[in-house]
Amino acid sequence: MPLPSTFFGVTAKQLVVLVTVGGLAAYFFNHQDEPTPDNLALEAFIRSQQQVGEQVGAVVGITLVREVEAYPAYNAPGYKRSMYTVQGERGQLLVTLKQGEQGIEVTQIRRP
Repeated sequence: MPLPSTFFGVTAKQLVVLVTVGGLAAYFFNHQDEPTPDNLALEAFIRSQQQVGEQVGAVVGITLVREVEAYPAYNAPGYKRSMYTVQGERGQLLVTLKQGEQGIEVTQIRRP
């Protein structure tokens, strides 16, 4: 008995192409989060904050939750606001940073 040339209306050749494209897409989405020098600098800045160390102890992991660029006025320079989840040995925090012309500053530290 010969094998059918179609599975649910898709030919074997189309199925191979779909699986290959899906695999490539998954690979690129997985490798999109590789750290950049900017991300490493921000993580080092968060680790250096005394309030973070006091509340969670040694930092185990830092994950970017949200990043927004804002331009408050037409002629004014913009800034970037980033929110990170910081996992420490004694708990978890949400740390919000503001990056602008004045450098990096912590705008909020709170428990999730």
